[in-house]
Amino acid sequence: MKSKFNFICFIILLLAMFFVSAGSAEERASARKIIHLTDTPSTSPISPAILVKDTLYISGQLPINPENGQFEGTTMSEQAEREIKNIEILLKRAGMDLSYVVQATVYITDFNEFAEFNTVFKKYFPENPPTRATVQVAKLARDAKIEISAIAVK
Repeated sequence: MKSKFNFICFIILLLAMFFVSAGSAEERASARKIIHLTDTPSTSPISPAILVKDTLYISGQLPINPENGQFEGTTMSEQAEREIKNIEILLKRAGMDLSYVVQATVYITDFNEFAEFNTVFKKYFPENPPTRATVQVAKLARDAKIEISAIAVK
């Protein structure tokens, strides 16, 4: 009798956990807003940015002009400029600007170009820059020299 009671309690607990987690998933889904670079969402399998409450999570940006889909720039500076401009577009569409960026992750293919990148970064973040990690990688999509992701908080 006691084991039957324990089994019933176990099933009730499992059902309660299922319904609580199902409700939470629905709440989380409705709290997320996907932000695109243009009014026409891309066909990419990733979201350019997702706004959750007051936090914007920005996917790694490549030096691609969102208006024409063309890869821009051959130098580190040109590519970094395009990517930061893309980040600015996403921030603006979420009601923010670069001053809201609290963290950036930068992937570069050649640390010999780090100073060139840093010059561009300082131009856009002259005071109170965000925290940052910079990592050298072997290769990036479309042979880009750099990719930048970021997190911003209102």
